[in-house]
Amino acid sequence: MTYINNIHHNTKMKVLPTSLNRTQIYLTVAQQNTLAAMAREQKSSSSSLIREAIDGYIEAHQPASKLAKRLAAAGAWQPNPDAPSLHQLRAEDRQF
Repeated sequence: MTYINNIHHNTKMKVLPTSLNRTQIYLTVAQQNTLAAMAREQKSSSSSLIREAIDGYIEAHQPASKLAKRLAAAGAWQPNPDAPSLHQLRAEDRQF
């Protein structure tokens, strides 16, 4: 999401994508009330929060994204000779 500074209100405004398609969804009263409250708290719109939630859902469920995260973490459990030992870390904590 891109933001611009609103110099008149000293806030940041979200810049919407140039092309948006209208869609309708059904929400329960509780969902609608919670969404409206969150939008007010974040000085945003319900539509913007829904788009952000959908973007997050898509990112979390795309196979390519999951694979990239797994590959980035590959080898994280391997010993690292440059990392401090657990004994060293605990000794540092006890100094305070």
